[in-house]
Amino acid sequence: MTALLSFEFLYLNMSQFDLNDLFKGEFIGMYDMDGKPIHEGDSVRFYYKGETVVCQVIYVPEWAMFCLQWPDGYKNKFPMNPEKYQVL
Repeated sequence: MTALLSFEFLYLNMSQFDLNDLFKGEFIGMYDMDGKPIHEGDSVRFYYKGETVVCQVIYVPEWAMFCLQWPDGYKNKFPMNPEKYQVL
């Protein structure tokens, strides 16, 4: 009986969480313009040459760094500028 109550308690408490938050990628040590932490795998929005762009944050082992992967697959080697990003 106790195990059943524990399971029900765990199930009810877990239903309050967003599973996407539980399985986020690694925190990259940076925050976006709104103060939200940026994780590996996050999509970030920013302006580039007057247009809105959405890129994905990835880790590239060959470069030993986190960087942005553009929609066309290009991986940006330049340092990230998180103050201009907004996590989606």
